[in-house]
Amino acid sequence: MTRAQQAVTTFAIAGGIWLLGLFGILPLSETVQSEVWPALPLVALVSLGAYAFINIGYNLLVFRECPEAYQELMQEIQEAKDDLRAKNVDIA
Repeated sequence: MTRAQQAVTTFAIAGGIWLLGLFGILPLSETVQSEVWPALPLVALVSLGAYAFINIGYNLLVFRECPEAYQELMQEIQEAKDDLRAKNVDIA
């Protein structure tokens, strides 16, 4: 099973359970069913956004420098400039 299939299956099961609770098929108290249960998708969305924000921030914080990759990239840029100059393309 691919990750996409796992994600679709997980969201389908979670959505089905949420709908069962929303329509009163799951035995929930009246307060939970009318006030808490309808807000769960919003809570999940905000939690996912917070996780993504923290994950991206952490990965930017611990970003490793790669001097070899930098040198390789600079060499490729120089080769591209030389190739464009050979074709009489004006570059700044």
